[in-house]
Amino acid sequence: MKHPAVSSIILFEDENLIIVNKPPFITSEQENEPGSQSLLDILKKYDSTVRLCHRLDKETSGAIIGAKNDATYREISMKFQNKEIQKNYHAIIVGEREYNDNEINLPISKQGSYKAFIDKRDGKKAITFVTTVEPFKHYTLIVAKPETGRFHQIRIHLASIGAPLMGDELYGGEPFFLSSVKRKYKTGKYADEQAVFTRAALHSHSVTFEYKGQELSVIAPYPKDFEAVLKLLRKYDKLPEMTKAQ
Repeated sequence: MKHPAVSSIILFEDENLIIVNKPPFITSEQENEPGSQSLLDILKKYDSTVRLCHRLDKETSGAIIGAKNDATYREISMKFQNKEIQKNYHAIIVGEREYNDNEINLPISKQGSYKAFIDKRDGKKAITFVTTVEPFKHYTLIVAKPETGRFHQIRIHLASIGAPLMGDELYGGEPFFLSSVKRKYKTGKYADEQAVFTRAALHSHSVTFEYKGQELSVIAPYPKDFEAVLKLLRKYDKLPEMTKAQ
């Protein structure tokens, strides 16, 4: 019998592998939070053999790969180690930016258990490629392709070039308020404006790798909050069309 909470997020499944669309605000695995439920906890109620082959941050949504047996777990782990799995992340960053496969090559160290920082002396090699997908007046939707898998890599890399993620307060981003893009926006007489988007705007959009002799490419649809903020940006923060030369 399928577990309904899992059935709604499955992107791909066979006898060896399961790829799901992780919701935001849930840890990948249990992290000493009494009473909380991780993605792995939910998956194990569906299939007790599942092991996650990698992790996403608690706030990050999107495609995550799980294995149903030891052989598949080893196979996927080796693919990650050999950089044979292409991961594409979509992110909304602060500012109108134009990137075309720009390389960010900055070494990273981990500060305790909660934050990363650029460390050119002792940091581990970290490379991310960034391309603009859709620019707005005050924000930009981008695709980020990490070649390495360092802690908070995309978040700290983007912040380090002055383009933090929307909502990523840990690295200099701010929550999104509609008043920041909608002219003459007014709240109710006795109400303070509430942020529309409060998490780091990062989504694991796709994973691509060779599986059973063929290329397997799986795309994870945006969660509701990510889709909603993009609709607001397209409505209220759209760039003016360039005037055509006469």
